[in-house]
Amino acid sequence: MNKKAQDRCDILIIGGGPAGASAVLKAAQEGARVILIEQKKEIGVPVQCAEYIPIQLTTTIGLRDDLLIQEIHAMRTYLPDGEVVVTESLGYITDRDRFDQYLAEKAEAAGAEIRKNCKAIGFDGKRVEVDENGNRYHLEPKIIIGADGPKSTVGRWIGAENKEFVSAKQYIMPLILEMDYTEVYFRDYIYGGYGWVFPKGNKANVGIGVDIKTKLEPSEILNMFVDELVRLGKIEEKILNETGGLIPVGGIIGLRKNNILLCGDAAGQCNPITGAGISNAVLCGSLAGEISAKAVIGDNLDILSEYDDAVEELLAHSINHAVEKRRHLQQHWGRDTLSEALKECWIAFEGYYGENKHGGSEIELELQ
Repeated sequence: MNKKAQDRCDILIIGGGPAGASAVLKAAQEGARVILIEQKKEIGVPVQCAEYIPIQLTTTIGLRDDLLIQEIHAMRTYLPDGEVVVTESLGYITDRDRFDQYLAEKAEAAGAEIRKNCKAIGFDGKRVEVDENGNRYHLEPKIIIGADGPKSTVGRWIGAENKEFVSAKQYIMPLILEMDYTEVYFRDYIYGGYGWVFPKGNKANVGIGVDIKTKLEPSEILNMFVDELVRLGKIEEKILNETGGLIPVGGIIGLRKNNILLCGDAAGQCNPITGAGISNAVLCGSLAGEISAKAVIGDNLDILSEYDDAVEELLAHSINHAVEKRRHLQQHWGRDTLSEALKECWIAFEGYYGENKHGGSEIELELQ
């Protein structure tokens, strides 16, 4: 071990995506000594996201204009029976890698330390063992924030693990005609999810999300979807790049145990019916960072319970509602009732909200 054999900090954040980057930014701004570790060599790479952000988020975090790649005005939903529904959806397509890097750069400017190619490999209840470029050492934080994705190592430490997933696969492909709206396609063969076309100028993110229990491989299903889009004259049959990943869809599985907090996909905070993750990750990451800084500066870890309360108040209803809708919708896959079920279970329809409609905020989130 080198001189870093024992390193202390107020807050250790594990994972450099939107949740972790937002947490480290807020904690640093509040005056805590904070370290973020990211196992990738470069934050945000590879991109595993359809890259849509609602307009409200751009103003909340003050995004630079060069990160707003494509303006979006609407979402078109294509049902299996041929019906097409258009809903207002104001937002932008961003470059997710540069989006994450922007947040991290702001955090460093605020005094945070970010260590890349650095992976958490063990936890003894007090110290976190890490491997940074092959060098192993320990970090001893007062608070740990786990923002390390759907298969969270930190979540495993506290017995909070996501169990239900959608598997996503995405290509970047040339568009035939540029467009200022997103497209969502529900098809029987895209079991437990949907296909999407999210434009970025003369290209598009073309992807599918399917329940991991489906028999076909996600790549096979995506190729079927691509064939359909080519026949429709939407895209050129040319793959410029590809990516994939898991989306947790079982709802919030855990927020905190003692001095360890979870946020973003690690906590199951994305929307189970849409896959929306960025907005909730930024919101909850910021809350985790702010409340953690308040706890260490005030030397009172009991303050961390405020995080549980804040997330419960902000997200619990909408996410629990989406879990119920998702489970109802799954009962109709492969049946001629799918289109009708979607009118009760998809965010483009009034039936999704029922008597609990609260301003349509979930329409603003969509798939991210």
